[in-house]
Amino acid sequence: MHIFDIYHHPKYGDEAVRRGFSWQAFLLPSVWAVRRGLGWTTLFLVAASTLMFDVAELAGLLADWPALKIPVLILMIIVVGALPGFVGYRWHAAHLREEHFEHKCTIVAGGRRQAIKAANDDRYAQDVRIAANLDVF
Repeated sequence: MHIFDIYHHPKYGDEAVRRGFSWQAFLLPSVWAVRRGLGWTTLFLVAASTLMFDVAELAGLLADWPALKIPVLILMIIVVGALPGFVGYRWHAAHLREEHFEHKCTIVAGGRRQAIKAANDDRYAQDVRIAANLDVF
């Protein structure tokens, strides 16, 4: 189960933004940002990803040890992916607020679709809702 913030726009409907660490944003930051429509953040992450590969290539050439490229690249992936991994969902939520989405509620659910479905269910009247999956048992 994950925690989702549900944002509503009168024209575009509901969007669910998960809280916590994003593995997708950590491993593929620029692709993740494109899918979320983050604009300038996407351009920054594309530049950072490109620079990451250039630094790994340069480190391998300067050290006269081609195998150094792999550990340097892994280190750069961790460095470049850490920020989007930890704050990516906050960037996404901020972008939605800039696009005039309003925070509707917070949901605990197994996935985005389940969270949006629970957000639109009138049986839940609280600000924090728990969408239980009854099919588990």
